[in-house]
Amino acid sequence: MNGLNFKLYEAPSFDANTSYVQFQVGKGKKSDPSVYVERLAFDCIRGVIWNKHREFADQKKINQINNADWERCLDGLQTASQNLATCKDSRQLMHLLSVPSHLFSDIEAVFDDKESLQQFIEALILWVRTHLKKAKYILIIRHD
Repeated sequence: MNGLNFKLYEAPSFDANTSYVQFQVGKGKKSDPSVYVERLAFDCIRGVIWNKHREFADQKKINQINNADWERCLDGLQTASQNLATCKDSRQLMHLLSVPSHLFSDIEAVFDDKESLQQFIEALILWVRTHLKKAKYILIIRHD
């Protein structure tokens, strides 16, 4: 995981070799608001989303999550963000985020940049909460 990138983008500005994930308000109309994150950043939080919304499937290209399920996901992300501040090592971080096994070799890099991860989670929470007030769904769309 070279050069961790825990940022939200308003437009997909990634090179052709970068996998990314799109969070889109509504049911998939191009005009609906979206934010984009690099896939590796999303991988650090997808375990928390799955723990709170078991219908989430990383294998699916599009996951449609309703308001009530997002509220549970946001509670889980908020708890993870708060606990990052006191997280003492990479093992605790893996448990806290339910990090997928393919990140085990890079978990030290994530732990070393946990402040950026915490800011990323907080920014995502704010974006989702803002849009949940107006929409019934927010999609998670994989772009591989």
